Amino acid sequence: MMDDRTLVLTTNDGKEITCDILFTYHSDEFNKDYVIFQPRGEEQLSAASYTEEGAGKGSLQGIETDEEWEMLEELVKDYYSQDQENCSGNCGGCSGCNQEDCDCDGCDE
Repeated sequence: MMDDRTLVLTTNDGKEITCDILFTYHSDEFNKDYVIFQPRGEEQLSAASYTEEGAGKGSLQGIETDEEWEMLEELVKDYYSQDQENCSGNCGGCSGCNQEDCDCDGCDE
């Protein structure tokens, strides 16, 4: 299930994992939609292609090729590069701008 900035994954054993969505991207080259997200409390990012099914629900599919991973890695580099350029500096980098106490003006999308 997805809302504006949150993705809730449900594992096979029924455990729910809440993730923050960094950004989504549509690739004309691969004709897919992608979501880059970070499970709360973890440092590592994850990515998947997705299909929206309406009403805030959808399904995720794994990244299938090295070419897709390379494209996504470049997008993440660009994302963090742009965030650092827009950051006022009080949050230690815009990767944390989803937090309510952050005063970053330029990072909210």
